[in-house]
Amino acid sequence: MEKNSVVDLKERYPLYYRISVLLAVGFFIVAFYLVPHYTLHPYVPRVEKATKLELEPEEIEAVEEIPPAPKPQLPVEAESEEEIEQATIEKTADFETFDKLPVQPEAETPEFVAYDTPPRPKRIVKPAYPEIAKKAGIEGTVILQLLVDVNGKVLRVKVLKRLARDLDEAAVKAAYATTFYPAKQRDKPVKVWVSYPIKFILEE
Repeated sequence: MEKNSVVDLKERYPLYYRISVLLAVGFFIVAFYLVPHYTLHPYVPRVEKATKLELEPEEIEAVEEIPPAPKPQLPVEAESEEEIEQATIEKTADFETFDKLPVQPEAETPEFVAYDTPPRPKRIVKPAYPEIAKKAGIEGTVILQLLVDVNGKVLRVKVLKRLARDLDEAAVKAAYATTFYPAKQRDKPVKVWVSYPIKFILEE
């Protein structure tokens, strides 16, 4: 008897399973229609109304009015030339009291300046041979250093090698009278120092 009931239960299991599934689906369908539909509402932030403050204007104190500037006087034609000569104009400034600006010294030229073309003598002036040096039989070479400007003029002379006082002075005097073609750097004349020997030789 018990075996038959177990066999019947196994045979009816698929039927019971189907019935239970249909009941479950029907229950969800009925519940879906019975439960009210819920709609989502977007979140709206709460905005507080701004309060407007009205400030009462401060009382303006009475301001003293500035009197208008006087109108300039219109020029009147002089009746005679004497009246014009008697009129005087006041000095606006005493220019004699201003101090004169100090004169800036010229920048010292360095002893070595780069150049492409060296200075060349244009007009050589021979020095006068001093009579005292001739009688003493003094011969030799005075070596000078000349500052030649952009126009070929000798501005300064330094004695690098001395021979005798009279000979040195004669050499310096002749160097100042000598003119040069100026030195050039990239085809532009430049002021440079140059060595310049002057020989003193007694003629036999």
